[in-house]
Amino acid sequence: MYDAREKAIRDRRWAMSAARREGEIEGEIEGEIKGKIEGEIKLIRTLEGLLDVPVSDEDGLRVMPLEQLESLTASLQEKLRNRT
Repeated sequence: MYDAREKAIRDRRWAMSAARREGEIEGEIEGEIKGKIEGEIKLIRTLEGLLDVPVSDEDGLRVMPLEQLESLTASLQEKLRNRT
């Protein structure tokens, strides 16, 4: 009976530790994505300023998915390269 209780306690601690680590990993990933989004938004607004086009509203950019922001960045970079 004592061994079963000890095992249950160890199992519970292990499960809690695993869940905590999983939460930490998810938080790190979420933070990384937010950081990438912030970086893309700043880059987009900088590129727009360099191209002398209206600078996008930051709130409008925040609702875009990261892939769309990256695509917009690439498009603006291409325009800047081809500017004469």
